[in-house]
Amino acid sequence: MPQDFLDELADVKAQVAGVAEMEHSSLGEFIRHEWAARADSLLAGVVLSAALPRADSPTQRAARIHLATAMVLLDVALALHKLLLLHRSDADTLGKSLVGGTVLAGDYCFSQAAVAAARTGNPRVVAIFSELLKELSEAYLRRLFEDGQATLNEFPVLFQSGGLAGAVLAQLAETEQRDTAHFAASLAAHCGPGTGVEQNHLPALGSALAGRVADHQQPRWRAILGMAASS
Repeated sequence: MPQDFLDELADVKAQVAGVAEMEHSSLGEFIRHEWAARADSLLAGVVLSAALPRADSPTQRAARIHLATAMVLLDVALALHKLLLLHRSDADTLGKSLVGGTVLAGDYCFSQAAVAAARTGNPRVVAIFSELLKELSEAYLRRLFEDGQATLNEFPVLFQSGGLAGAVLAQLAETEQRDTAHFAASLAAHCGPGTGVEQNHLPALGSALAGRVADHQQPRWRAILGMAASS
């Protein structure tokens, strides 16, 4: 696995961990718990791969780390708010402090995700992030008010939007941006939470890299497939 890729993954983990180190220790504990459950998620790697430009620079590197941090924090925020959906039937027995802490921790992660997205300094990336947040928020509300009948599987959308935003940040051509987003979505379909890693499909995804992602990004995407295969 490329060492620079590993270093960037470590930087994203450090930024997310920094968000959890807040003055309100109980809220930080909520965030740390959900982040720990996602520490091996492929989402950060997807963004860091898609956002690698052909001509890299310290500014580009910092921007893609901010973007990956934003997507991971968004995932954590959604997970925190989904806890209320999972326990909705027990709402009367849940302590007010637990409900309030979950909501506040989720809202804090949403706000910090938006801050991290803005730090990319790319208006189109911020627009993609904002549209993703709107789409997922609407899905959450549908689930909340339709008694759990609407589905809420956010992971493919996170992968696809993360791939698209990354490709935009890397200044890839329009066709490359679409191809990268589609490949990221196909990866989520095989490696997302609850799907299990469909090992039989990973070689096919690997063989499709040459036609679906930019050549200079392929080592990173292959590293992600390797991470998925070993999970």
